[in-house]
Amino acid sequence: MSETVLMNREWYGSPVPAHITTPLPTAAELVLLCKEVHELGYTSSLAYPPDAKSPTFWIKNGHSVIWNEVPAAYYSCRVAICYKDNLKYSGGPAYRTYVVMDYVQGKTASQLLQDAADDEEAKDRIYEQVAFALSELNRIPVPEGSRPAAVNGGKIRHDLFEFTVASRPYRNVTELEDHLNVFLSMTKAKRRVEKLAQEPMVFCYSDVWLGNFIIDDDGGIVVVDFEDASILPSSFSRFSIAGAWDKIDRDIRDMVVVPKTEGIDNTSALFDVARPMVNGAGSFAKAGRRLLGNYDTENEPDQVHKLVTDAQSQPVIFALELARPSPHPTFGEPPPIFTGYPFTELPPPLPPLPSFTGPPTLTGPFPPVTPRPPPNKASLNFSNGHGI
Repeated sequence: MSETVLMNREWYGSPVPAHITTPLPTAAELVLLCKEVHELGYTSSLAYPPDAKSPTFWIKNGHSVIWNEVPAAYYSCRVAICYKDNLKYSGGPAYRTYVVMDYVQGKTASQLLQDAADDEEAKDRIYEQVAFALSELNRIPVPEGSRPAAVNGGKIRHDLFEFTVASRPYRNVTELEDHLNVFLSMTKAKRRVEKLAQEPMVFCYSDVWLGNFIIDDDGGIVVVDFEDASILPSSFSRFSIAGAWDKIDRDIRDMVVVPKTEGIDNTSALFDVARPMVNGAGSFAKAGRRLLGNYDTENEPDQVHKLVTDAQSQPVIFALELARPSPHPTFGEPPPIFTGYPFTELPPPLPPLPSFTGPPTLTGPFPPVTPRPPPNKASLNFSNGHGI
């Protein structure tokens, strides 16, 4: 296979602020810079420029990067790169996504809470900042008429669903409500989702982990990792915040401002959906197909089909080293021949079995045997061919 690098998706986000003088890395630079491949397929990250004392950008890369995260980035692309020993390894090319975003100086909320130790006032301030950040995300304006979807237009990404992604797209909120209620009926839940379309649509951030909130030296807070962000009715945001209690070690529901419609709150009904979803995600997906049919609103966004080229417009030639052994074993030498177990001496022989002389003789006296009387014909029922 050719070692040219092909690009199939590309995204240009908001312009880099004027005070940042470092140019964005190109696709060719990203490919040649991010050479490490995690053996388990996990995401890798590095600061850019790599040798700078004060880096400007943070580059997230790898096979597992979710494209839904790119709207929060300056630049992103997805490429196909072959392996050097592709003739021996038939697994096909590696698809890698690169996301270029701001480099944020500071510590995560998790690190700061560890530093605070027993200082409860300092911990309170950290949780207040996390709650403030979530409140601000809920205030992001959502265009009128938006359908429930991931922020890039794909399937909903939210912790209510298996693997945090919905089994299907929805054309409107009513379809989502109907699908949830069919599942609640199947699982014999008492509550139902009601008037979901009357709730305000919000920017719902469901990946509420302390490591995703970075507080800088000036006390400002930055949220990272937007792969599980979607446009959803506000009860979904309240669900994520309530469910984050065990992930962030504190209940911050009363601290986060979530828009709502008076008299409408479907948070409890969503929890009734979530409980059986753990083992019943397949049934949830089948119910959606029966109710709404098979259709797909997704045209994979940001598609391109081009070669990755360098500054001289020449194709980039690059191949990855395998990060794990080939699944197809090869032998440079004949396999070893089995020559027996390495006993230094034989174990002692087993003792001989006793000779068999037949079954033991039974000795009496025995109680007399009383014959069972024949059944009474009146007690027999022949309507089904069997006596009872």
